[in-house]
Amino acid sequence: MKFEHFDLGKIGEQRVVLLTNPLFHEIDALLVATLKPHTGRKLITGLQIPVVVGDEALFVDLLDMGSVSSSRIKSVAFTSLASYRREIKSGLDLLVDGF
Repeated sequence: MKFEHFDLGKIGEQRVVLLTNPLFHEIDALLVATLKPHTGRKLITGLQIPVVVGDEALFVDLLDMGSVSSSRIKSVAFTSLASYRREIKSGLDLLVDGF
């Protein structure tokens, strides 16, 4: 299955967002971050990014990333978090470069 940058997928029951640029999809290991329910607890600014999927409050947890075989990722009905691109990329910069 072909995914785009910031598409949502599932690995088992865990929802994830694809962080790997589509230019590198020939590589089987794709970088993903988990999506978790936002229960109202304080999030770590810049690294746990609040998002809304449909009417559900979630957050992208950049502290819970990993690489996974593309064959393990299944598509979901709502397909993209591209509207949160700036926030996600800023969080990745913060995580890697500290700013």
